[in-house]
Amino acid sequence: MYSIQTKPKISIIVPTLNEEKLIASTLKNVRKVVPEAEIIVVDGGSRDKTVEIARRYAKVNVENGGVGLARNTGAKISEGDVLVFLDADTTITRQFIDEVLKTFKDPNFVGAGGFILPQKMNQFEEAVFYFFNLLIMASFVIGKPRLAGTCVAYKRRPFLEVDGFDINMNASEDLELCKKISKKGKIVFLRHVIVRTSRRRLKHLGLFKLILDWSRVTFQYFLGRKPQVYHSFR
Repeated sequence: MYSIQTKPKISIIVPTLNEEKLIASTLKNVRKVVPEAEIIVVDGGSRDKTVEIARRYAKVNVENGGVGLARNTGAKISEGDVLVFLDADTTITRQFIDEVLKTFKDPNFVGAGGFILPQKMNQFEEAVFYFFNLLIMASFVIGKPRLAGTCVAYKRRPFLEVDGFDINMNASEDLELCKKISKKGKIVFLRHVIVRTSRRRLKHLGLFKLILDWSRVTFQYFLGRKPQVYHSFR
């Protein structure tokens, strides 16, 4: 299948758009946690200081377009055997990287992801987000794996073979990629790995509206439609 060298090169790809408030802390964390990684930021045309700040920590490419195009561009210009896609407001962990590398030693595996949870949740919010993650886990149980693109890893070769993310989708492009790439090999849900993302989606929409927004675009996706409107932060 898709074997990788003993010490694979890691490329961490971060799509951005007007992220000056968060990008420095995200990239500093990447540099600290994964110092061996190549860091690539692909900016979608920010009008703030995102690009200026990102250049202090990463290679930066400007590609006006959506998040799918940004991720695909980052993958194409990267040198990594392992491609990690990370949102600009998300804190990667060494545990995530180590578990991905351990998994990818098996040539049958081509993708991996784990729990994605917002920071500093109350008990009710935590229960809701654990439920959504359990739905992701359930997709593996029924043999139709789907992973969120917030923090996810794929081997380079199969990613490029399926042409990466669908750039014509404004939402659920991460689910569609996982569907396509699962035909190239196995995907794993790392049950003991948690990656934290910011609370800004909760602050922006509120829990109820956020659930409705996610449910709407996911329902459209499973009906075979390409969601075009997504109110949450991308």
